[in-house]
Amino acid sequence: MKVRHRNLMISSAIFMATIGTASAQSSVTLSGLLGMGVSYTSNAGAGGGAQYQATNTHAVPFIAMTGKEVIDSDTSAIFRLSRYVFLNNGMDLPYESYVGLSSASRGTLTIGSMYDLLADLVPFTSERFTSLLATHPGNLDRTVGNALNNSIKYKSPIYGGFQFGAMYGFGQSTSTTNTGRVVGAEVNFTAGPWQSIAVWESVNGVPYTPGTRLGVSSLYGVNFSAAPNTLIHQRQNTGTLGMAYANDGWRVMGNYSYTRLSALGDSATAQTIDVGAYKYVTQRLRLGGGYSYTKLESYKWNQFHAHADYALSKRTSLYVLGVLQLAGAGQRAVMRNQAPAAGPHQVEIEAGITHFF
Repeated sequence: MKVRHRNLMISSAIFMATIGTASAQSSVTLSGLLGMGVSYTSNAGAGGGAQYQATNTHAVPFIAMTGKEVIDSDTSAIFRLSRYVFLNNGMDLPYESYVGLSSASRGTLTIGSMYDLLADLVPFTSERFTSLLATHPGNLDRTVGNALNNSIKYKSPIYGGFQFGAMYGFGQSTSTTNTGRVVGAEVNFTAGPWQSIAVWESVNGVPYTPGTRLGVSSLYGVNFSAAPNTLIHQRQNTGTLGMAYANDGWRVMGNYSYTRLSALGDSATAQTIDVGAYKYVTQRLRLGGGYSYTKLESYKWNQFHAHADYALSKRTSLYVLGVLQLAGAGQRAVMRNQAPAAGPHQVEIEAGITHFF
């Protein structure tokens, strides 16, 4: 018994030494962004009156745990577990969750539920810096940033300013993001203050409710005026280009997207052009705004937005923002994650606070 006990102690010591060595080369980080504000919305709901609510549309609220273990001088194992967090009602929803390997010489390969490649357009869209409400109508080009389940993604190292990426997703009938497969590729290039990107992606089986997401009366031969909550599964094939210039506190950006949609044996084409800019007037104060125009067959949307962001510290900021959407005749304005307006026009003004940790 004494010998067995001594061997157990030696084995435990070796195990703890191994864990200690691994811990010295690994790290886990808890981070997040939380925010809350108060907003005014005009022409809200079927009644068309004003609406006041507690909300946060200035930035994506999340909490994340990320980890890294150094395997050798070139390669590390990485992971991320994250959730959307909504302070107004205490709810949380799936965000990104993946595991993979990152190599300085060979690139990064990850698998799990991840932002798709079109999310790399986020820094090239003016809406990103003002409000989620200013997302291109219906988010048909997916440039606001969306995760896809059951996916594999690869990003190359940077070669002379160029970086390449590819993504494949396994469609599953129970998936809440896509019941069909995903295929995508991208290339981006950075040279001094100039940045550019091109992405093509095909996502099949996207669950979608055109009546409530777009505020349109009909699409794919379906009358959404009579049944606005009708759910369909559509295919989205998107090609998009983005360009930005960042220097001396300025960021000027623009992008164009072309999306071919198909569902129920029918098809439609959506196009969006987006331009915008911001400027750090002082080290603490940022002013910015933008404009986007979207056309889907005979439907159209003009959208304007602006914001002021004042940093109280490196992590905490106060903000005020405004978004105006002008939909075409016979349509109902719909801002992201909001109910359709009573008519084609809607304004939202919001003020609040964000904290990053």
